[in-house]
Amino acid sequence: MRILAIADAVSPLVYSERFPRNLPPFDIVLSAGDMPGHVLEFLATKLRVAPVYVLGNHGNGWIRSADEPDEVRLPGGCVNAHRRVVEVGGVLVAGIEGSARYRPGPHQYSQLGMQRHVLGLTPQLLLRRWRRGRAVDVLLTHAAPRGPHEGSDYAHRGVAAFNAFHRRWRPLVHIHGHVHLSGANAPRSYMSPEGVLVVNAFEFTIVDLEPLRAARARRLAGEVVDLDPRHIVGVRGVAGTTKDGEDGT
Repeated sequence: MRILAIADAVSPLVYSERFPRNLPPFDIVLSAGDMPGHVLEFLATKLRVAPVYVLGNHGNGWIRSADEPDEVRLPGGCVNAHRRVVEVGGVLVAGIEGSARYRPGPHQYSQLGMQRHVLGLTPQLLLRRWRRGRAVDVLLTHAAPRGPHEGSDYAHRGVAAFNAFHRRWRPLVHIHGHVHLSGANAPRSYMSPEGVLVVNAFEFTIVDLEPLRAARARRLAGEVVDLDPRHIVGVRGVAGTTKDGEDGT
């Protein structure tokens, strides 16, 4: 199961008439916020499986009516995962929109507000665990957790509630946006102490879930497993990406 993860900046490789044929194969699309609503609708027309998204702090996922500029709507043909656990292509995705609050405005929350969002997912997660034997595969957020991917400035600080989610629910991967990558060697991903692969989806990248599932099963069997995220995250063989599989940004 391969995920095309997108966030924050629209890549011409994604917003292309050749999409998705111009990219390596993937199964589902997850948007980690601040992706324009018209782009999400475009992707929905190109895919067999509806894109799943959360809104970012800029709220540009809303679409304004051409006839009534004061009327806004969310993108059609897509699934808003905020405060929900949704299943897409057999993958269980828990979503939380927005960022830590840094000024008045929508889609921004205090650390306590983010904690409430996380706690609000508990009944759905427990139900999924009872029905499916697992609560969640992917945590999809706009903001990053506390740690290596959070920004150095106040507006891009990490959300501690997401680290608590890692400890409690152990998703295979946490896909986020909000913090823009700059430079060819910017860290796209890292493994958290809980064994959760944290991925910054800036522009786009592809995440392969199968090595993560296999490693989780081996750990549960008592084996010591050391995964290299570079073998799980990245895009190979596409113009505009680097040779080691990380997206050129």
